Amino acid sequence: MYNPNQSPKAAKIAIVLTDPDDWTASAFLTNICKRGANAIPITLSTLTAFISTSDFSVFDTDFKELNLDAILVRDVGTSFSLEQISFKFDLLRQLETTNIPVLNSSSAIQNAANKFFSFLLFKQAHLPIPRTVVTSELEVALKTLAKFENAIAKPIFGSQGRGIYKLETSQPDLKQKLEALLKQRGVLYLQEFVPNPGRDIRVFVVGEEALGAIYRVSRSGSFVSNLSQGGTPHKCELTDEIEELAIRATKALGADFAGVDLIEGEDSLILLEVNATPSGKGIKLACGIDVTERIIDLLLGRLVNKKSI
Repeated sequence: MYNPNQSPKAAKIAIVLTDPDDWTASAFLTNICKRGANAIPITLSTLTAFISTSDFSVFDTDFKELNLDAILVRDVGTSFSLEQISFKFDLLRQLETTNIPVLNSSSAIQNAANKFFSFLLFKQAHLPIPRTVVTSELEVALKTLAKFENAIAKPIFGSQGRGIYKLETSQPDLKQKLEALLKQRGVLYLQEFVPNPGRDIRVFVVGEEALGAIYRVSRSGSFVSNLSQGGTPHKCELTDEIEELAIRATKALGADFAGVDLIEGEDSLILLEVNATPSGKGIKLACGIDVTERIIDLLLGRLVNKKSI
């Protein structure tokens, strides 16, 4: 863990972000400056790469070469093309090869962002997950709904609770709804609906420690509990079961820090997903915990250890 007396005063710490006014991004920038290091906000889509036989360089918007000591990823932003999102992650992957600390790694962020692949990793780690079917066949989707009775349709790549629909076999327009989603997405990600008390649990993990947890309570008339969709944060007691499950889920994705989403099933907790670029605002409001401070401590600790080798 980072010792403030070892602070690398001249260190250049890049914060990868898309919105500098975002609460978490702003907290990262502020807390890095408090440590005496230099906080440099960067947006991946604005960077320029130069490649030759003997050189690889990355430049900012002023065409100044980036010379960084560490990178902290708040978010990579949404992209409208496969080329742009590939370029963003390839930049992160290349910067990781320069032997500087990068949190979270590009692979951890990609693992978490892909709901299908993350569930494969959760299954391999023997974590409790809802039954899920991914298909491009309408008849398979209809048979799945008949078996599940109630299901949630999610985009494989999505965030903040957007594009999520609850499907029920009693819906008169169920087939038309599935056809429309299939035409739009090309594939259906169908997850068995878990009856719950109208809330989920977001656990914040940094390193190998769960710092705290909050309930995210859905607004009236909604089954989506994301804060960006009107959910409200309330303090949740961090039990041994919650802590163990959250840490195991974070490790399964190879993440250094994460927001782990659990739901209270009828008999036990069930893992829904893991966010490798989580917002820290909700737990700050509900519990007074600033998770960004601990994330920065972890990053600077690795930087100090690297420089001492």
